[in-house]
Amino acid sequence: MKIVRVQGGLGNQLFCLAFARSVALVTGAPVALDVASYGADPYGHHFLLAELARDFGLFEVVRRPWRSSKPRRLLGRLIRTGGFVVEGAAPAHPSAIEALVRRGVYFDGYWQNEAFILDMEGFRHALRREIARRAAPTVAHATVIHYRTYKEERLPWARGTPSPNFFRQALDRIAEGAPRGDICLVSDDPDLALERLGDSAAGVDALRGGTPWDDLARMIAARNLILTNSSFSWWGGVCADAARIYYPANHSFAHYPWPAARFITI
Repeated sequence: MKIVRVQGGLGNQLFCLAFARSVALVTGAPVALDVASYGADPYGHHFLLAELARDFGLFEVVRRPWRSSKPRRLLGRLIRTGGFVVEGAAPAHPSAIEALVRRGVYFDGYWQNEAFILDMEGFRHALRREIARRAAPTVAHATVIHYRTYKEERLPWARGTPSPNFFRQALDRIAEGAPRGDICLVSDDPDLALERLGDSAAGVDALRGGTPWDDLARMIAARNLILTNSSFSWWGGVCADAARIYYPANHSFAHYPWPAARFITI
């Protein structure tokens, strides 16, 4: 059986689940999700997608006691035999994913690139259904900005976020095509996000009190989206119906999913 290690917050977990589903599509067999890392996650994350995994009908969620000697021996054997696989260069064709899956047994990392996801539309539709099930009813805004602050990041060099100029350029481009309409901000810390946006925050309404699922629902319903370098942001953009989705260029960000094909990079 192939095993995919799940890690991180909701956005990271979605990348893990999407890749695990791809492995299952290639092999035609169940794939185990190793969620043992959530026993002592340094950021307090919990596994949030067990029900979505079950809905696919492909996964068996396992909790591996990593502190025992047997799992350590198993992991060591996988590494020695070439069965332990981390993300590498993006595949150019689905056959490359098949070759990758044949080479590995245990997959680590969250594969932040749609090139590693087979049947993206199928996964996207399933995720949209999950968001609709778990989010409160929302209204469609003209523009939604998602700002991930990374304030909880323990490594100072990994806290990078786009400059205010990125948001200013994105808002200007939106205004070129039509009246801007209302602009809403969703963030893990709306007040800090507004402070960092500076002058670009003029006229922006910060939304508070929602769950992550509520924020995803707001992003999906927006006519225009402005994202940050965040896996959560990325999935909101991929699932959205927005006419324009603006995404920051990679300026040596520590956290940076590869832009999806429909994103407009600034």
